[in-house]
Amino acid sequence: MFLSRLKPTLFRISTKLTLAYSLVLILSSTVIFSFLYFQISHALQNQERVVLEAKVEEYRNRIEIRGLQDFQDYFAYIPNYDRDAALLVSVISPRGEVLFFHEPFPNFKVDTESLRIEVLGQKAHSFDFSMPELHGSDSVIFIGRILKDGNRVVVAKSTEGLNLQLRNLQKIFWWLLLPVALIGFLGGLFLSNKTLSPVRELITSMKKIESGSLSTRVPVGGSDDELEELKVLCNKMLDKIEGLVGGLKEAFDHLAHDIRTPVTRLRGRAELALTSEGDVESYREALQSCYENSDKILNFLQVLTDITEAENRSKKLKLEKKYISEIVKEIMSLYEMAFEEKDIKVIQKLDTHDWALVDARLISRVIANLLDNAHKYTPSGGEVTIETINQTENVIVRVTDSGPGISPDEHAMIWQKLYRSDKSRSEYGMGLGLTFVKAVVEAHDGKVSVRSPVKDGHGTEFEVLLQKMS
Repeated sequence: MFLSRLKPTLFRISTKLTLAYSLVLILSSTVIFSFLYFQISHALQNQERVVLEAKVEEYRNRIEIRGLQDFQDYFAYIPNYDRDAALLVSVISPRGEVLFFHEPFPNFKVDTESLRIEVLGQKAHSFDFSMPELHGSDSVIFIGRILKDGNRVVVAKSTEGLNLQLRNLQKIFWWLLLPVALIGFLGGLFLSNKTLSPVRELITSMKKIESGSLSTRVPVGGSDDELEELKVLCNKMLDKIEGLVGGLKEAFDHLAHDIRTPVTRLRGRAELALTSEGDVESYREALQSCYENSDKILNFLQVLTDITEAENRSKKLKLEKKYISEIVKEIMSLYEMAFEEKDIKVIQKLDTHDWALVDARLISRVIANLLDNAHKYTPSGGEVTIETINQTENVIVRVTDSGPGISPDEHAMIWQKLYRSDKSRSEYGMGLGLTFVKAVVEAHDGKVSVRSPVKDGHGTEFEVLLQKMS
């Protein structure tokens, strides 16, 4: 039971960060101490060797100048307060006879036979070696010189004192490591809590959103770190999601409203044909009505599919070099009569060099949608201008009407699926035309924008920018 409760805590990021911080601090302290320990140990050993080198050189001079007897008298005269009592001193003849031997104090023992053999084996003028103590785990360092008469003088010192200092140093480190580990743990705990505080705020907000509260936002502080930037981005994302969800709900409402009429008509005509005993002509009219209404529904669904494919870029564009003015002329030939019937003056300002790499079929539908909008919302006697502007890297298509215009509050909403403003409710439409325009233009890596009013509080201007090399 205890382990099952402890397991989630151990795997929390804050626990991992705390342990990692403590471990890093302990490891770094160990590395630093090891380096210092090596340097101190090396310095102490060098210091010991320097002392021994100085002593053996002093003894060599004394023996060679004053003789061995004076050397023996020196140690016999001052045995009780000799500052070099801790040194083992010995003089050995070339034949292996021990001519002088000074016992160190405090005492340490070496194998004298092994010492004699080792000294006789040395051929260099200056030599050094080490031997283990007879009793104990320490070793003894020997420094020696060969005298002019062939005798060998050696001084030695046990490493017991040196090892004792190093062991004390190790104890100090282990005692210091405990507070270092404690400081590392507390520091890691503080830093992890401080660092992960924004993450906890994010988690709390996400849980509220998961429970259905889409209006929840993450509290934003005043810092400029990465986590604060993440919180700002998260809030922006939530704004978009809330907007999309709201738009989706509204779109479903509009979808139900727009499909209900043709489906109701279709059902009504079919029901009437089934219940009445009419002639062949009346059945034909009923079937014709059903066909037209079902065609509207299929067309509606097809446009939705085209928009989705364009937005997701799941359908590969058939790009080709096309002159946009030629496409405009083709579309205008279809709408020319409709504009004439409504007594709308159409002005064309087309640049004959306005080529671009486009999917001609989709761009034709884009221009047709813009002209269809202009035709719908321009009153009789009004004016519509369509122009193409050739630039070095782009081609601009601009459609301007003299209709009632679009409120600035609706500029962002007119591109949404199934959105229809109150002014357009009286006109037939699916509310998908501008959505299709935006999706197709952006699929070509182009841009579309709207400006309204254009002049004297009236008029709307749609501008499409197409790249020549998309």
